[in-house]
Amino acid sequence: MTPHKGKTAEQKMTKKLAQRNPDQEENDTPVSEIIIHSPVDVTTEPDPGRTRSTVIVYEAMKLLRKYGYEPAKIQEPSLPINLMGMKKSGTLLICAIRSRLPVPNAATLREKNSGKVDYLRRLAGRVRDRIMIWVYSPACGWRYYLVYPGGLRYDHDFPKSIQ
Repeated sequence: MTPHKGKTAEQKMTKKLAQRNPDQEENDTPVSEIIIHSPVDVTTEPDPGRTRSTVIVYEAMKLLRKYGYEPAKIQEPSLPINLMGMKKSGTLLICAIRSRLPVPNAATLREKNSGKVDYLRRLAGRVRDRIMIWVYSPACGWRYYLVYPGGLRYDHDFPKSIQ
């Protein structure tokens, strides 16, 4: 028998443990993650519009944590919701979006993201949880919109409204 020149299982495991986990922040706080397994047709190509902007999601998670919420990342691309904030006072469902162009009002948000907005409006009529769309653009910074069954409203009182 020739000696095995590859890495042993123990060496591979040590290397894996030493690598940084991207789902942990700098202070090593683990990120809660919700994974929803929906039926998938493996014969079709993934929809390019269903990708996640994780940098924006992590920034939104920091904001949630700052205001006393326990954030959880939702890993289901067919849902436009990518974050959930949990607190004794209630649950907040959030769609965090990054836009290269300014999104100064609800009409512009509806125009640029009509599919997500329509889905969330229908969802707002079926769940008790508060639903928000958080949009980050370089020109406007963070903008916060409340979702109602009848439409959207810019939240002038944020972050006071979620405290």
